[in-house]
Amino acid sequence: MPKNIDLTDNLEKYVIDHSESLTDIQKEIIDHNTRLGDQKRLQISISQAQFLQTIIRISNSKKILEIGSFTGFSALSMALALPSDGTLISLDKNHEFSNKAKFFYDKANENRIKQIIKPATESLK
Repeated sequence: MPKNIDLTDNLEKYVIDHSESLTDIQKEIIDHNTRLGDQKRLQISISQAQFLQTIIRISNSKKILEIGSFTGFSALSMALALPSDGTLISLDKNHEFSNKAKFFYDKANENRIKQIIKPATESLK
């Protein structure tokens, strides 16, 4: 039995087509990141975000720690899967990206995300 699954284009399309649809804000983040050129590589894929949402829901997670948030796509995606009393702490040292992420969190009326803007080696202490 193989230990890895190759994520072909067809398999990724299947995952996306059979998962929860993206919100307008998630789509807006993706569009914003696409305009950033090569920096877009810092964003997780849509299928990865949907997989994380599934894991959060089935595990009934209430607390999430994210290290590195870029412009907030992954944090927002995970927070959307949390129960109403859940929290996500997002650590990132980049003020520009963190401010953009906060803009998107506010626009989505998402209040379960707490940002800490400084190097993770400091904030994890």
